[in-house]
Order: sequence, then C-alpha cells, then structure tokens
Amino acid sequence: MLAGILILLALVAGTVGLTTLTANNLLATRKQDTRADALSVAEAGADQVIALFNQVENRKMLVSGERMNQWSSADFTSPCRDKSNNPPPAPTAAARSLGDGQFRNLDNLVANTGDRRFALKSVTFAAGQPGSANRRSESRTTTVGSNTTVNQGTFSSDLINLDDPTDTPSVKLPGFNKGFITLTVEGQVLRNGVVQSTATVTREFEVLPKCCGASLGSNGSGGLAAADPGQSVGGESRFCGVEFGMIVGLNGGTIWSNAANDRFTKRVSSTKITDISNAIGIVAKDGDPFDRASNRVVPNAFSTTVPDPCDPARWTGGTCGSSTWVGLKNATPGAFYGTKDDILGTSISGIPIIPSAITLPAIGSQITSGKYNFTWTSGSGPSSRVATTKEYATLNPPGASGYKFRFRTRNDTSPPRIEVCNESPASLGGTNGCTSTTWSTISGTAGAVNNFETFTGMLNGSTATTAYRTGETITSQPNWRNIGSTRQWYGLDGGSNSNDTNSTAGNVQYISGGGQGYIRIGQASGTMTAQQNGICRAAVLNGNLGRATFSFKQSGSTLIDTSDELWVQVRTDAGTDTTQCTGTAGTNITSNWVTVAKFPGVNSGAKTNEAVRVVSLADYQSSTTRVRIVNGTNTTTGEFHVVDDINLSLSDWCEYSASSPASAAPGFHCLGPHFNLSVDTSLWTSSPAGGQVYIDTSGGPVSFYYTRTDDLRGNSFTDVNPTVDSNPLISVGNGGFLRLVECAGAPSDNCTTPVPENDVALVGDPDNLNIFGRDSGPLQIINFGVVSTSTGFGRISGAWFYMPVGYFELKSYGCAGYNPPGTGPGVTADDSWIFNGRIWTQSFKPCGDIHIRVPPSSAANLGAVVAASSLLDDINFVPWTGVDWVARSVTNSQPYSQ
Repeated sequence: MLAGILILLALVAGTVGLTTLTANNLLATRKQDTRADALSVAEAGADQVIALFNQVENRKMLVSGERMNQWSSADFTSPCRDKSNNPPPAPTAAARSLGDGQFRNLDNLVANTGDRRFALKSVTFAAGQPGSANRRSESRTTTVGSNTTVNQGTFSSDLINLDDPTDTPSVKLPGFNKGFITLTVEGQVLRNGVVQSTATVTREFEVLPKCCGASLGSNGSGGLAAADPGQSVGGESRFCGVEFGMIVGLNGGTIWSNAANDRFTKRVSSTKITDISNAIGIVAKDGDPFDRASNRVVPNAFSTTVPDPCDPARWTGGTCGSSTWVGLKNATPGAFYGTKDDILGTSISGIPIIPSAITLPAIGSQITSGKYNFTWTSGSGPSSRVATTKEYATLNPPGASGYKFRFRTRNDTSPPRIEVCNESPASLGGTNGCTSTTWSTISGTAGAVNNFETFTGMLNGSTATTAYRTGETITSQPNWRNIGSTRQWYGLDGGSNSNDTNSTAGNVQYISGGGQGYIRIGQASGTMTAQQNGICRAAVLNGNLGRATFSFKQSGSTLIDTSDELWVQVRTDAGTDTTQCTGTAGTNITSNWVTVAKFPGVNSGAKTNEAVRVVSLADYQSSTTRVRIVNGTNTTTGEFHVVDDINLSLSDWCEYSASSPASAAPGFHCLGPHFNLSVDTSLWTSSPAGGQVYIDTSGGPVSFYYTRTDDLRGNSFTDVNPTVDSNPLISVGNGGFLRLVECAGAPSDNCTTPVPENDVALVGDPDNLNIFGRDSGPLQIINFGVVSTSTGFGRISGAWFYMPVGYFELKSYGCAGYNPPGTGPGVTADDSWIFNGRIWTQSFKPCGDIHIRVPPSSAANLGAVVAASSLLDDINFVPWTGVDWVARSVTNSQPYSQ
C-alpha cells in the first residue's frame, strides 16, 4: 500500500511540475509576444513621426536642429512660397507636441491613452559639407527634456539643399547635398492599464532636398538615385524653381557662352549666395530645343563630345591656346570648357537653360497696346519731339575722350523733376564736376520753343558785319544770338567771313525766288575746299542743357554725290563780328570747331526731295554756343549743297508721372537717347578715355523708351563718330561705362554711391533703371559697360533691360578691346558682382569678367507680369519658389528591448 501511495505522490508531483513548466512556457510566450508588439509599436511610431514631419507645413522639422523642449514655440515656417507669395499653413500642433516626450496612442496620437503607445525620445539631424561624400559629418542630437544638444561639427539646415556641388569634372548634380534624420522611439504595450512590455528602436531616414510644390523627379526638382546620379527616384517632369531674371532668345535670339568669364548668382539669405536656378530660353513651342545644335547658343556645336581646343567651328577668340583664347573656361574651376551641358549649350556657366514657349507681356508702342510703354502728354516736349522730325537726344555725338554726363531724379520739388549736368560744359572732357548752378531740367509738360529760319525775306548785308540779315521777327527766334543789334547769319566763303552781298557771286550765296529763299553752299562754275564754305550763327543755350536740337533741310545739285558731305560743327567761345565762322576743326570746343554730325550729299536738285537733318545739341549750355554748317569735303565743278528751313528747338524729353505703367509707383520717363560712350581715336589720340554717364535715382526710378515702331535707331554693330542713327543705342569703348547711383538727403551734385543690392523691384515691375525696346522690328543694339573695383564702386543695382528685339552685350574687365582702367574684382568672390538686375532680351552676350547678381525672380513675385497668365499656368514648370525636404526609405534600424 505504501508503494502505491508513493507512486501516486510521484504522479501528482509530476503533474504539478508539468503544469508549472507549461504555465512558465505560456508566460514566456506572452512576454515574448508583448515585446514583439512593443517593438512593432515603436517602429510604427517612428513611421508616424516621419509621416507628420513629411506634411508640407511640417517639413522644416525634418532639418531644424531645434531642441525638443523648444518645439512647441520654435519657428518652423516653411521656406516655400506659392505664386501669390504665400507660405503653406503653419506647422501642426500634433507635430510640435511630439517634442514633449509623452506616450501617445498609436492610432490617434492622443497623449496617455490606448494600449499601444509610443514616445519620441531623441532626434539626430545630420548632413555634410557642400559636395562632401560624407553626409553625416555634421550632426546635432536633441533628447527629450534636455536643454542641450550633442553636436558633431556644425549642423545647419542650409547644408541640405539643391545647390549644384562644385566638382571637376561635374558629376555631382543638384540634390547631392542630402541629409539624414535619426529617431529614437520607445513603444509600450499595456493591458488593463498596466505596462506589459516596452521596446526602443532607433531608425534612420534619408532626407532629400526638393523643389517646393513638386514631387521628386527630373529638371532640378530633387531626389537623385545614389547608384546613378543622373537618374531620379521620382517621376516629376516639370521644371522646378524656375526664375524669370535671365530670359534670352526672344524673337528667335541667342545667347553667347564663349566670350565671358561669367557667374550668375542670387542671394538667398544675408550670409548665403548660390547660383541662380536657371536661365529661360524662349522657343516657338514646348519641346523645341534651346542649345548649340539648334543654333540658339553661340557658337554652335555639331557633336556631343568635348571639342578640340582649336576647333574653329566651336570657339572664337584670339590665337588658339593663347591667353586671349576664350572658350568656356569659367563654367567650372579647372575645367576650361565647363560641364558637358555647357559644351552642348543646354547650360551657360553651369546654369541650366530651360526651353520654354511662355508668352511675355507686350511692351507696347505709340500704335500698339502693351504693359510698359508710356504715353506722352499731348503737346509736351517729348510729344512734340516725335511728332514729325523725331528729335532724339544724343550724348557725346563726336565721341570725345573724357566725356562725363549726369542725370538725377528729384522728388523734393513740385512737381518732381529730372535734371542733367555736363561735368565740363565749356569743353568735352569732364573734369570740373557739377555744382548747384549747372543742372538743367529736362522734364515737364510744356511744348517746344522753336527758332525757325525759313530764309524768306532775308536781306543781303552791305558789310561783313551785316551779312545775311534774317527776315524773321525776334519773337520767332528768341534763342538765336544777336551780334550787336542785328539778327543775322554769317557766311564763310573761302575760309573767311564774307558779306556776300552779290547774290550771283561767291561760293556761299543767298538765293531768293518765287517767294522762297535758301542758302547755296558752292556754285555751278567753281569748286570748294573742305571746311572752307558755309554759314554759322550763335545761339543762347544757357540753362538749356540737354534740351537743344538743331535741324534743317538739305538738298543739292544733281552732280553732287554721297561722298560730298555737309558737316555740322559746334564751338562754345564767342567769336567777333569778323570771326563768327572762321577757324579750323579740332577737339577743343573752346578753340576749335568740333564736328557733331556728318551728312552725305543729296543730289536731288535745289529744294527738291529735301532730306531733313536732325542734330542733337544736348551737351551744350553756353550762351555763346556757335553752330556752323560747312562743306566737310572737297567738291568739284558744279557740286553744291542747299540748306533751308533751319530750326533751333528747345524742349524737354522726359516727363514725371505719379503712377507708372504696370505700377502704382511714381516714376520718370524719357525718350531713349543715344549714349555714345566710345571715343573717336582718330581725333583723341592721347590716352583716350571712354565716356561716363551717372544716373542718380535718389528721387525715383527712370525709364528710357526705345519703343516706337518708327524709331529705327541702333541697328548696326559699328560705332561711327560722329554718331549716326544706326549706331548702337548705348555704345561703350575705351573703358566707358554707365553707373547707377543713389544718395540720401539733399540732392547731391556728384553722387557716387551705388544703389544698394536690396533696392530692387519685383520681377515684372519697373526698377530703378529701365530700358524698354520695341516689341518687334529691326535689331536694337546695346553695348553696355560696367567698370567696378574690389570695393564695388562701379556696380549697377536695380536695372531691368527688356528688349524683345535687342542685342545686349555686357562688357567689363577682360573683354577684348574694352580696356577699362584699374583692376577688376574678378568673379570668384560672392560679393564681386557688377550688375544686379534682370535681362530679358533677344540676344545676350556677356564679355569679360561678368558676375551678375539676379534679384528674386521666381513665380512667387511676378508682380506686374501676373496678368500674363501663361507665365503662371504653364504646365512645364512648378509655380512655387523655395526648397524644402522629404524623408524616405529607412536606411538603418536598431532595436533595443526592455
């Protein structure tokens, strides 16, 4: 029986042991399950955090580097702006609250609820230096509840960007500068309010920079595949971050990429400068190329390979291999021909050229509607100047060395006005500077003051001092100067003053018949020696700088030809009765006659098919200015010139308006003058110095209009001195330049302070200086020069050139033949820019060391251009500006169970 009891006890004990073992195994299984659940919760929590941070309004939290205990109040404003310049909504409270470290329901993120909870314990933000392959070298770790961070290197969100890394050859593309975010998340599993298990997981996510408003894809939107930097991880095909600062190719034009050592940059913060995102190349329809193969980028390329350095089909410049050989040396440091895209012409100096068929707003003209053309007040000076004879001002027509001229706008007067000053009013070389008494107003709404001479009723004088007494009344000639008490013209016959009382003898005669009269220079039976025969008269121009125009009608004998020229000359000293017309041509306007215009002979017959000649006297303000019309070249028998209907006209060529086209802002508007800043080196042979023009916009912006359909000036690349209509509208040579300045306080007589970099208009709005050209028609050529130094004295800021048929060449140091004095700042330094503005033109040729700073020019600040809806709705680009980020693909995961 005892044995039976022992067997029974043994069986019971075995059963109990088995039961205990089974229970222990079940408990272990449950704990293992809850640990796995907690780990799953932690991993799902990390995904929840990233999902929140990836929302548009929260993306700054992916890269902020802020301490977790500051998340509730930190500035996480998105850097993105839409086409109305508005940011996304404010960061969500749910995303900000993750920094408090509380456990949250995995299902609804409500704190301290639910049986499956997670809490964010720490975050590490990491990136690398620009272009560095190590994208984790700079990091910052923040832990919940801590007031400090653990730092390695210097982390900044700016390190995660779409900048194009500098490398040679260029392999790294925009999007290479990515970063990482590492989350440490703790998960909990509860049952009946009791924590059953916890687990902690650390997960790393890749943070990719991307264009705001776009998904990852091509055309600069971000998201490069690590295995193949030429491929993207996304499908976005629209152009991203498009900027409208540099627009070339209007009306089928081109851009030159081989004549400059150029940079195109923008300021994105007070301390950060980057290359602009793009230039736009206008094409006929979407899908058309804009590159060398399509002849839109000069010079043209016929293959996709790096060319032979001496291949003349691709490069122009000096002798192959010499220091003057231009090529594409600037695009990438150390890479003479730049990137492959530069060689193919799909980029310029590393800046992508985006082909686009966008339609820009029309400028308008006197007969066509548009957005920017100014309508002159009826009866005003500008209106009268273009009514018939087209009297445009020309600055420095003879091409004098050392010429200096100033404009300034003033808003301290009523009404506001624009004034001009010639720094050397008595001579052509500007050395004296301007004073408060040397400025002349050229804006207003009054009409022209005319001084007509029709040679009707003219009297022959009896002595040399009374030659050619006019028949006009003194009231009709208020600005012609009287010598003594007689109003008269003087004759130059054979090189000396002459009374010419015999109307049938001499080379210079007054001819009257049929109620009409005219002056004949030359005779049917004689010859003339150059500059020995003509007429002259003194004019009173004091107080009228910039306002005078001299015009006359020209005809001639049927034997004369175009090489028999008639010249107009000026000098500013007061001649005597017997020396009014005498003297020789030269370069000193106080002691020589300076030639300001040359006109070919007209062989239509006397008073038949007359040509109207217009000569600008805008540079002169002397009360003793003398004007001479003289035979410029020798003539043979039977060749003579006829001069009739002379007029000296004084009028304004600018207006002020309280609002401007396309802008509610006030502004000054001027008929576009000829700026001749080149030098006639055949006359000014000793150390020729190009002309200088200063435009002081302290009182408001100024716009020059070359918009009329009948204004055909500026269609030749050749500089002719004296200036002719076909000369470039703006022409620089021998270091000549134009400067844009601005001085605070009272009007400055000699302002030299450059306009600040941040004093610029929104894209599409008129800027400090605006050059508006025709919408169509013949080419309008501008050779624009900027001479800067390392201190930035010569820079131009706030300029806009909008020239749909313009050829715009921008010259600076290093441009062959330009030769400015001093030493330029180069282009490598971020602050070495010389031109800060926007260029919209048919063709653009930068020449020399050209660093262009482009103001903000994205779709988010299109300003006045917003009416051109095709700009904003074009499906080929994303109408947002800025760069944000998105986190993707776990790259590292490490669990820790508790």
